[in-house]
Parts: sequence; C-alpha cells; structure tokens
Amino acid sequence: MSQRLGILGGTFNPIHYGHLAAAEEVRGRLKLERILFIPSHLPPHKFEGEVPSALQRLELVRLATLDNPFFEPSEIEIKRGGRSYTVDTVEALRQEFPGTELFFITGLDSFLEIQTWHQWEQLLTLCNFVVISRPGYHFVDLAKISFMKGAAHELAGLDRGDLQQAVVRSAAFTIFLEMIPLFDISSTDIRNRVKAGVSIKYLLPDAIETYIITNKLYA
Repeated sequence: MSQRLGILGGTFNPIHYGHLAAAEEVRGRLKLERILFIPSHLPPHKFEGEVPSALQRLELVRLATLDNPFFEPSEIEIKRGGRSYTVDTVEALRQEFPGTELFFITGLDSFLEIQTWHQWEQLLTLCNFVVISRPGYHFVDLAKISFMKGAAHELAGLDRGDLQQAVVRSAAFTIFLEMIPLFDISSTDIRNRVKAGVSIKYLLPDAIETYIITNKLYA
C-alpha cells in the first residue's frame, strides 16, 4: 500500500492555529502519514519591511510544527528560489517520493481560482486535491467550473451541512471536498494586531508569538 503524503503550501505570514487545525483535521480524515508545510519563496524586492524573509517564515513553520510528529516543514520552494509554481513543486515531490500518493491541500477560496493557476490542467493529474471550507465561501460556487458541474448536488449538500465530505472523480483527477470546523483566524489580522500593539495570544502557538515579538516582525 502506497504512503499518503499531504502537501500544504502558503506564504505562512505568519502560520497560525487555523493552518494547523485544518491540517490536523484533513490528516485524520484522509489517513495521511505526514503533511509537509511548504513556505513559498518570495523575491527579494518584496521583503521591504512588510514580509519576513523566506528563512524567517520557514523558522515560523518549524516552530509551529515541532510538537506534531505528523507535520514537517519543507524547504523545497525556498531552495528552488524564484516564483513558486505549485505544478513544479508537485513534480519535484513526485520524484522525491516515488510511489507515494500526494494530497495537495488548499482552501475553497483558492480552488475557485484554479483555472488561473500555472499549468492547472496538468497539475490536477499529478496529485489528489483536497479542498477545505473557508469562512465566507460556498462550495456551490464551484459549479461554475466546468469539470465540477456534475457535482452540484454534493456541493449543495456540503453547504447545507448534510455532508461533511464529498469526492469528485474523473479518469484524470480526484478531488476531495471537506467541510471542516471553521477557524476564522487570518494572517492579515495577526499582522495588523501586531502593528497596532494588540495581543495575538491564542491565535497562534506561543513560540510563534515569542519569535514575532523578539524579532520585531510586523511592528
């Protein structure tokens, strides 16, 4: 039986309990052996004050995942540098972990834009997609995407709460749709709170709060 590896990418600016709780929920539901947390690389000109360096964001991820044996930080996009395309990352992981079944985890808000992603049609064939609910977004909106139209009944069931999970399959791809407990925590709000001198306790792990304060991030 092949191993099942989750992939969760993002800026993680900063990583918080919303990311961690969602990943743990998906890991349990889909019986994933591990989940890789992959901070994206950002070009140097975006570092000017508002965005910590890639290495700092990787350290935030390392600290946040330290006490979960099923979570692991990955440097794959940071080492590659330049613009981070998901299709390149998934291709590289397929080579690094041959025979492993990959599950790419993304929010419903992001997946609604899938047809704007670089080489999205190829990407759908390279790994399973796991689309998780997000505050303020509805699964029925996915019916606007041509390859999701046939799942309209399941999409409505997820939004009504009749279903917690649904799977959309074709010969080329498999998409897991997951209605998970909603953690309405945002990285933007955390950054704004730090800038305003407002507490961020209970929004992210204590080690992350300490790192942010010690290194004067977002201040």
